[in-house]
Amino acid sequence: RCQLPAAPTARPTPCPYDRGVERPTSTEERVQWLMDRAEIAECLVGYAGCIDRRHWAGLQDSYTEDGVMQHGEVSVPREAVPDLSECILAGCSSSHHLVGDPSIDVDGDQARTHSHYIATHISEGTAVKRQGGGWYDCELRRTERGWKFTRVKSTTAWRTGEPLQLH
Repeated sequence: RCQLPAAPTARPTPCPYDRGVERPTSTEERVQWLMDRAEIAECLVGYAGCIDRRHWAGLQDSYTEDGVMQHGEVSVPREAVPDLSECILAGCSSSHHLVGDPSIDVDGDQARTHSHYIATHISEGTAVKRQGGGWYDCELRRTERGWKFTRVKSTTAWRTGEPLQLH
C-alpha cells in the first residue's frame, strides 16, 4: 500500500513559469486584460491557419511593418515572410500546425507570448515528410488594426523525417 507524504505546511515553490505578472484589479482593467489575451491568442491561431492554408498575404499582414520572422537561425523581415514560409514548406502538399498552451504577458501596448507547437508536413499524397515540435516566442504590438507580431521566433525542440533546407 502507498503511503502519501503529509501535506506541506510551508508555501510550495512557485512554478518556473509563474513570472509574477501583475493582474489588473479594476473591472474595466480586468475586462481589457482578458480581451487583449483573447485577441492575442487568436493571433497565434490565425498565424498557424495562414501557414496551413498557404495564405501568405494574411501571414504577412499578421506582422507590423517592422516585423521579423525568425525560424531557427534564419531571420527575415516582413516582406520576406512568404518566401521563407515557401522555403520551409517546399515539397509539402499540406501541413498542420497545432499551437497551444500560450503564456501571454500584456504590458500596455506591448505583449509577449510563449506557446508550444506541433507541426506535421505532408508530401504529395499522404506520406509524412517531417514532424516537429517546439515553441513560438512572440512579441506583439497593439496597432490601430489590432495586435500584430513584431517578432515570431520559432524554436524546434525535436524533428523527425526529412531535414529542413533553409539555405
